[in-house]
Amino acid sequence: MGGGISMLSMHLRQLFRKPIRIILYLLTIALSAGFFCMSANLYWDSVKNLQLADDAFSTIAVLDYYADVDWYGKIVENFENVYRYAGEQRITRYGVDLQQIVNAPYVKNYDLRSVYGAFSDEHIALNHLGQYPIFNGNVIRFTISREVKHGDDHLFDYSLPANLGEEPFTIQSPYDDGIADYYLVKVSHAANDIYGFDHPICFYLDVDRPDQQPKEIFDLNGDVDPAYGIIIEPETEYIGISESYAYYDENIATDASDVFGHFRLSDIIFCNDRYYDNRAYYYSQQLGEYTLRESTGESPFWLYRYETVASNPELLKKYENISRAYYINAHSFCVNAINDLTGVPAFHSGSMYIRSGRTFAKSDYDAGTNVCLVSKDLAMNQGWNIGDKINFSFYNYKYFTQDTDWNTTLIPYYTYTENCEFFDNGTYEIIGIYDATPTTSSEGVRSKILSVPWNTIYIPEKSLTNAPAEEDRPVTGALLTIWLENGKIEPFIERMNELGITGAKQGDYEARFTFYDQGYSRIQPSLEALSGTAELLLILSSSLLAIAALLLAFFYAQSQKQSIGTMRLLGCSKARAFAAVMLSTLIIAVTGALMGAAIGHVLTAGVGESIMANANQTPEEFLAFSAYLAESTQVDVEFALGADAKVSLLTCLAALGLFIAGTLVFVVRYLGKGPRELLPRAGE
Repeated sequence: MGGGISMLSMHLRQLFRKPIRIILYLLTIALSAGFFCMSANLYWDSVKNLQLADDAFSTIAVLDYYADVDWYGKIVENFENVYRYAGEQRITRYGVDLQQIVNAPYVKNYDLRSVYGAFSDEHIALNHLGQYPIFNGNVIRFTISREVKHGDDHLFDYSLPANLGEEPFTIQSPYDDGIADYYLVKVSHAANDIYGFDHPICFYLDVDRPDQQPKEIFDLNGDVDPAYGIIIEPETEYIGISESYAYYDENIATDASDVFGHFRLSDIIFCNDRYYDNRAYYYSQQLGEYTLRESTGESPFWLYRYETVASNPELLKKYENISRAYYINAHSFCVNAINDLTGVPAFHSGSMYIRSGRTFAKSDYDAGTNVCLVSKDLAMNQGWNIGDKINFSFYNYKYFTQDTDWNTTLIPYYTYTENCEFFDNGTYEIIGIYDATPTTSSEGVRSKILSVPWNTIYIPEKSLTNAPAEEDRPVTGALLTIWLENGKIEPFIERMNELGITGAKQGDYEARFTFYDQGYSRIQPSLEALSGTAELLLILSSSLLAIAALLLAFFYAQSQKQSIGTMRLLGCSKARAFAAVMLSTLIIAVTGALMGAAIGHVLTAGVGESIMANANQTPEEFLAFSAYLAESTQVDVEFALGADAKVSLLTCLAALGLFIAGTLVFVVRYLGKGPRELLPRAGE
């Protein structure tokens, strides 16, 4: 044992008699190991950063169709003879085959959302300010008991009403010199019994000339034909289709917690009903896409003596249908059934956020949980809070607005006048309240342009059953979202061009995409630069380390060749000679590898920051698709630029392993020879 230690001591003293050689060994190992350590850390950073960015950011495409159309939405093919040209318009399309788009390369997923009306018997849908109902249609049975005439300068003295007596009087059209007469009415029944009638109310007729319905006018007026008016007999019951204009008045409420009876009428306009009409999209250069009603000729006249309606079963049925439809619409809200809230551009970009409560969990989407999200304004107007449960019955409706402005009010229309066509119903719990994210500008705090209508209610799509099939849903930018792989906008556009989906088209629809990437394009050049540079450096450094370690092992083993022969001649066994040489190898390798790992560990952050900074200085090379990107809120992510201790340790061990393994091979080879063969010959 003592001989082995003394032999080892002698070998080490012999080794360190040439310090320059030792320093060269150490520097070679340290530099190659340091370069490899830095490259490996940079590569690991790039891998983590790419994954972090892919997890933190998402890219969506919003699809809209455009076409040159006339007022009625018919595509204009020949511009030489255009009648009522409405210009190039964004079009809502039905029956669109999306398979080529959603199955294209780089597409991860898509969500074609659906819009439904949601009837809630317990709640009146109120306007944005909560002052009156959104839907103002009504059917009322009434008797006028007395008239309040307008006074001088159109100042009405409600305290001095004039008794009507037995004489008939005329309800004027607003076209009659702007005259407005106020009446006190007794209402025996109303389709929407939410208004107060215990005060003078202004009556109008919403027609240019009532004589367009001569039979109905004759039934009411007889031989008398007042211009622009209808004769009404006092103390006679009438039934009429009307629009009611009211304002909120808490003084006439019987119960502060009950919305019914809170609304004081100011005006009633008798007019054609809305539900025996068809609805259709129209287009204009000023308004874009909008909806209008088209008469079917099935609508009843808007005012009768009630005995006339009661004695005519067909007419009575029409009035009952209109009453039911008007009641449902006054209690209707707009529901958006979705599979991923982050697919809504306003939420994806950060323009909208969950103000309180929570958003939908994955389990809510998968299981179709009966939960919903409402806006702050809607919750405030309706008196709703998180945890409240609302009973909804759902129906399908067409011709909705595409507008995504916060101040837009969605108004679903129930148009099934013959049957109650609710395809599903359920009780939904409010789990979250969303709001528009405020931003600061030179004009102060304002809402983001990218938004959603304030009265949109969101529910998981799978919470509905028997809903219309996806192929029957409209396709528009307000409803369709396509998820793309991050950084793949440009190749996706190229693929759409190859398929002929995008590009200007005369006489056909043109698909246009708007992309939202949450700012991924801003950090993409840095990530790509770091990844590409790190990968190249890793290849170079690993190759250099392997070559340097093996060459160094060869020369080091060669320098120990004579020492091995000397120790063997002095009686040292092969094992002890091997141990002595490998121990000295280990000392040099560990020292050099640790120095290199430390140097590489320290340099990693600085080199990584330099690479990313240089990439950010040349955005035109990396942001070729920035022109396609809509303005969006950037996601803040802290990327990794420092060294990882585990990675540095692994690179240190790799350098150790290569040098020691190479030395081991050569030393074992020398031990297989005789001692004298290892000694230098004369003349060497």
